[in-house]
Amino acid sequence: MFVPAHPRSVAGTGLAGRPARVPFVVFELFDHPALGTVAFAFTTLEKLVDALGEAQPWAATSLGPLAEAVREQGVTVVLDPRVAPGTPNWRPEDLAAYAREVRQ
Repeated sequence: MFVPAHPRSVAGTGLAGRPARVPFVVFELFDHPALGTVAFAFTTLEKLVDALGEAQPWAATSLGPLAEAVREQGVTVVLDPRVAPGTPNWRPEDLAAYAREVRQ
């Protein structure tokens, strides 16, 4: 599955006891008119790009672990959702701003 997601990190402590950034991945959630908050999962990268735009960050994962991860938050996974045409979720300038932010 291809899932809208992006990397994050938090301040932590490395193996030698020094400050370090601890990375993790955030699955992006969306509002759905009938289901409330949902996670999107796409069977192909092309479907994700068609729905959310070329700048959309994503992660590859299996459906089972994704469903388990978001179920704890009361979130449903929607497979190959139809997304209304309009503004993409992420634009190239959003990615550039995000890249600057995570480099700090």
